[in-house]
Amino acid sequence: MARPATSHFHDLHGVRCHVRTWGDPHRPPLFLLHGWMDVSASWQFLADVLADTRYLIAPDWRGFGQSGHAPGGYWFPDYLRDLDALLDLYQPDGGADLVGHSMGGNIACLYAGTRPARVAHLVTVEGFGMPREDPAGAPERYARWLDQLRDPPPARPYPDFAALARRLRISNPRLDPQRAGFLARHWGAQDDTGAVRLRADPAHRRVNPVLYRLDEAMACWRRITAPV
Repeated sequence: MARPATSHFHDLHGVRCHVRTWGDPHRPPLFLLHGWMDVSASWQFLADVLADTRYLIAPDWRGFGQSGHAPGGYWFPDYLRDLDALLDLYQPDGGADLVGHSMGGNIACLYAGTRPARVAHLVTVEGFGMPREDPAGAPERYARWLDQLRDPPPARPYPDFAALARRLRISNPRLDPQRAGFLARHWGAQDDTGAVRLRADPAHRRVNPVLYRLDEAMACWRRITAPV
């Protein structure tokens, strides 16, 4: 039986942010940071085994899950700013323990090097940066970004939650049907036609016009003082 979660909403820099928590707020906090196109509810299965020992805090990043969309688009530094604000809300003093998956891991690593004193322990799962990109590709990326602003990529509809659950199991064959069904209800939402669409701003599928700067990321990683 799934351990119940509590939902909280906060205004973070003009965007309504949804935060899911599990466990006793008096226990040591542990921040769980989801990946790209994911949602905070994906941590449920970890919460089922950890919530007795820690107070688990999992935000939906801006533009994902039940958090609001950013009309001006999505830029990586905004996630660092949101994490900074969330730590001020839930653990204003001392170093925080962060667990990040994929995009969440990248955010956690950059933050831990940007504010070393605010991170006590860091776990990153499949979140160790991206390959160095060739600056010569910048003109093509800018052109693709402009084209997608004019003609946005469509959001893929699913006929029902069962279809989305099947899609999740194709991506991860080890996911059992019960958990896939649980995730589908949190990853997707029905629209006015009854179709199910992901709870993610379609703008996330636009190409990022700014090239990934591996050297800058590594400069941040070098300043991490927490055990990783």
